[in-house]
Amino acid sequence: MSRAEAWRARLARVTAPLEPWLPALRVARFALAVALVVAMGVLAVRDVPSRDVTWSLMAPAVAIAVAWWVLLARIWAILVSGRPTAADVGTWCRTQVLRYIPGGIWAPTSRVAVVRGSAVDRVATVAAENLVALCAALAIAGVALTASGRPAWAPLLLTALVPHALLRLLGERSRLEDRRVARALAEGLAGFVAYAACAVLVQAAVSGWHDELRVAGAAALAWGAGLVVVFAPGGVGIREVAYVGLLASSFPHRDLVAAAVVMRAVTIAAELLVLVVAGRPPAVAESKSSRRFAAFDDANDPSES
Repeated sequence: MSRAEAWRARLARVTAPLEPWLPALRVARFALAVALVVAMGVLAVRDVPSRDVTWSLMAPAVAIAVAWWVLLARIWAILVSGRPTAADVGTWCRTQVLRYIPGGIWAPTSRVAVVRGSAVDRVATVAAENLVALCAALAIAGVALTASGRPAWAPLLLTALVPHALLRLLGERSRLEDRRVARALAEGLAGFVAYAACAVLVQAAVSGWHDELRVAGAAALAWGAGLVVVFAPGGVGIREVAYVGLLASSFPHRDLVAAAVVMRAVTIAAELLVLVVAGRPPAVAESKSSRRFAAFDDANDPSES
């Protein structure tokens, strides 16, 4: 028996007494995750300035934000198993809530713990997820800002090549491969096109239609800043400050602050919707059925005889 197999066997013996309680623990964890997202949403809505907002644009903004959130989850699912399974999407949605806990490391750390594979494989998968999302956001920012007449941002387009370059350094030591990384990056690029479009709708709802490409680029770039500054829970504050600073010469300060806060509320609403639908824990009956099949497989495993 290898060292990893021995470790898993010891862990299984320790956790065996908790087996009957796992369905209830999953439900409790899910309820806590929903409560945390709701609390963040309440705080965001409370800070929305009292001013004229074109509320008719909020419904499509939330819908587009939902698409962005699902595409982020699919990045993780593709890197883990090669295809976006419902189980992997649900795992990402539930663990992603932990980013609101101060420290900024709990969401990726939890995914390192739940994903299967060697230590290198686990860390590489979680690192690749964040790298793909960051590079996708920066690449979309580069496209939008360059198209808005600011060619100085064009080098950001090269960030789309970074995930494949770093993949070469890993070689054969992880589950990651060109096909998975390419597909995950495509999902990320599509996701941040949606995120940028959502930001344009939100800014238009606050200040009217103006300089849309620059808004799109600033929003994607600000999201990347929030991801990199890990000590800010969920990028709160960092993302908003970056967004306001990047657009300071194009919009009144109060319009930018209002749009940044509304954007935060919209993305939290989208996260809550996806969490409730896709992040639900497995049904109790399904869990019991899985255990029965596992027991049957163990009883009929020739290697055990």
